[in-house]
Amino acid sequence: MPPFDDDRRARLTGRIFLLLAPAAYGLLTLAFGMDANWDLRNYHWYNGYALLTGRIGRDLLAAQMPTFYTPFLDAPFYWLATHLPARAAGFLWGTLQGVNLSLLFLLASSCMRNIPVRQRTMAAMALAVMGGLGGGTLGLIGTSFQDNVVSLGVLGALAVVAHGLPGILDGRPLPSFARVAAAGLLAGAAMGLKNPTVIYAVGLCLAFLALPARPWRRLWLAFFFGIGVLTGLALGGGLWMAHLWHDYGNPVFPHMNHIFKSPFAAISDYVNVAFFPPNLWERLFFPVVFTFSPLTVGEVPWFDLRVLALFVLVPAGFAGMLAGRSMRKRNDWLTDKPATRFLLVALSITYALWVAMFCIYRYLVPLEMLAPLALVMAVGLLPLARRLRIGLAVALLALVQLTVQPADWGRIPWPAGADQRWVQADVPPIDDPDDTMVLMAGYWAISHVIPSFPSRVTFVRIQSNFLQPDSVGNGYLAIMKDKLSAHRGPFLMLSTIPDTAGAAKAAALVGLRLDPQRCRIVANNLGEPLNLCAVDRMAGNRETME
Repeated sequence: MPPFDDDRRARLTGRIFLLLAPAAYGLLTLAFGMDANWDLRNYHWYNGYALLTGRIGRDLLAAQMPTFYTPFLDAPFYWLATHLPARAAGFLWGTLQGVNLSLLFLLASSCMRNIPVRQRTMAAMALAVMGGLGGGTLGLIGTSFQDNVVSLGVLGALAVVAHGLPGILDGRPLPSFARVAAAGLLAGAAMGLKNPTVIYAVGLCLAFLALPARPWRRLWLAFFFGIGVLTGLALGGGLWMAHLWHDYGNPVFPHMNHIFKSPFAAISDYVNVAFFPPNLWERLFFPVVFTFSPLTVGEVPWFDLRVLALFVLVPAGFAGMLAGRSMRKRNDWLTDKPATRFLLVALSITYALWVAMFCIYRYLVPLEMLAPLALVMAVGLLPLARRLRIGLAVALLALVQLTVQPADWGRIPWPAGADQRWVQADVPPIDDPDDTMVLMAGYWAISHVIPSFPSRVTFVRIQSNFLQPDSVGNGYLAIMKDKLSAHRGPFLMLSTIPDTAGAAKAAALVGLRLDPQRCRIVANNLGEPLNLCAVDRMAGNRETME
């Protein structure tokens, strides 16, 4: 009877963790401060605003190249942050991100079904908490980057697969294929909402080929998972991709334009190569490099050993597994065998795709969340005594967690007062807002102040990381010039104060003159004050624009 009571108590503890972990993460968000990162100011805030207020197509390149990124996750964040006090919105957004901990707990529990309930529950809780406390993951808490929101689809897919693995391997085909298709749906939806998540969808799909099942069974599982991914992609990103295809002839515009050859962008893949390693050796041993030089994979410093630990332990674990098999040793793995093979293969493929395609650490955050569980799995494959493997896993997890230094992409104190919202800007009066066009120039993040302007003002960015007034081979320049030449009302120019001189040069290239003597300040709570300057037409500016 006592063992039954212990098991029941452990299951109740697990259910309480599932319910409370997200809220605890929301409270932790408040302790970290309010997000004020560059991407929020550049496009996350504006893109959500544009979708909810019908401004897509009215403004032009207001958020630079990310104007073309899907706004479907930015919209709920914007709605929360404009309808609730900043602290309340931050708590709810952090709570949503905290659901990752619940999914990690469910995944770890399924992967440790080979150990007693009490030990399994405690270990799964510890691994889930560690998964939410990585250097990159903590840096993203309460932020608008969305990498720790699309992770919900990745972790959800893994939890669905791991929970059903016994039946997936040798159960009835139809329920098994339906389960993996449902998992693929989650991974595909995440990919549709943020395209770089493709590395996880591919990694999980190919990992089915490593399961201990009949070859045809493995192929069918991978096939139905892929069908689920495509369905999820259509649900999560289909509408936006259809919009880009309809307007620009490229469903991922402007990316991969060397393939789609849209006339509205340069013939380029538009890949950010700034973080790619300079040579083959650094790429092959990249975790050694970026663990100790984090600015090679991101904009801010951080420290976390877990990816480097996996880089060493996963190959060692696979080698140990093969050695144990060749010596006919009993495989008393620390975690469920099929789940171990599936997850470690999936993460290995995901990492390989990441280092080949992106090398931006934020995109690796879902893998960072999974790293504590994967580390236990990898250590469990080593040809050592069971007690020694458990001790080694505990020691490594402690070392990894105690040395974490979270990233900080920019935060400010939470504003005081129940009426204080996330973004606040003091826009000076505009004489004729219905007919005024505000030009934007420079390369800094300034679109977050746009919702504070009168709603009838139109915004056109004439200089950005996608288009400049003297661009060659980018057909979008004609769209911009047509919009300028068709405007009959007054112009203003919005830029940072240091960018004002460059904004004047950009304006001159389209037949306009910025008057530096007629500039007013736009103060805001997230960044430096901006300049709002008067702009006049030059003589013959229509010919210049055309």
